[in-house]
Amino acid sequence: MIRTSLTLGLVLTSLARPAFADNEMTPLAAPEARPYPYEILGLQPGDPLRDVLAVYAERSDAAPTSESEVLRVQSPDGNVFEFTYQQFTRIGDVGVNGRLAGADQDQVTATLSSNVMEQRPMAIHRSMRQPSDELPEPLELKAQIEGLYGPPSRTEIDGRTMTLTYAWSTEGFIEDLDALGELIHEETRTEMGRERTIRTTYELCGNSRHYRNDVSYRFAYPRDDEIKTGCLATFTVTYRGEPGSTLIGFSLVDYALGRQHMAELDRQIVKALTGEEVEASDMDL
Repeated sequence: MIRTSLTLGLVLTSLARPAFADNEMTPLAAPEARPYPYEILGLQPGDPLRDVLAVYAERSDAAPTSESEVLRVQSPDGNVFEFTYQQFTRIGDVGVNGRLAGADQDQVTATLSSNVMEQRPMAIHRSMRQPSDELPEPLELKAQIEGLYGPPSRTEIDGRTMTLTYAWSTEGFIEDLDALGELIHEETRTEMGRERTIRTTYELCGNSRHYRNDVSYRFAYPRDDEIKTGCLATFTVTYRGEPGSTLIGFSLVDYALGRQHMAELDRQIVKALTGEEVEASDMDL
């Protein structure tokens, strides 16, 4: 898979194989304590990877599963930056066939940063499927969550499904998402030599096409959009009751950490490709 930034001509190649000579990265200082109280199994984004693995070891005898890529960025001048990026670590995965069959599961996934943030998680997810009589009813779960964290920013209940959303903007907790109303995004484009301004509406901490809605890393330079503009983090609880079984999900995503990770990794890659003198190799010719 190849992605190209036409502006600088930088080419990113993604390879599913081990790296033999990763470029070194300079890690940032540990992030500040997160301002929100939400946790999943006692974990928050920004926690050290060893804390995540310790929780995994307590809950499962099986080794965690993961997925890594080798990312290689090459400049038009031939400079190369290559590194291995472990995208996530997970326990409790029942696989595609298990999910299709509705097998019982208790899966925990941590979406990881690269070495510039010492592989600290930027998002933590938990998915549970159990017989319905072994899990709480939706209003019982709602009461438990509200007892821990207070009323959510939004509650949606429709038939057998329920979603509780706790949203934090960069200015603090959003008490009522519905009361905020829509925001306006303006973008100026040049088409056939003429400029025009496009205005679109979006919801703070919602899903919008003009920004990225996840914290996974993909190289591009310069960046045309950032991650979840104005949103610091969301904690989402989902409930879906099905005949005989119930599916409950918890998702804690820290978009501020995602933006910090993306900006620093971009900076180190571009600096390595454009700002250093290259030493000659000593290959046997």
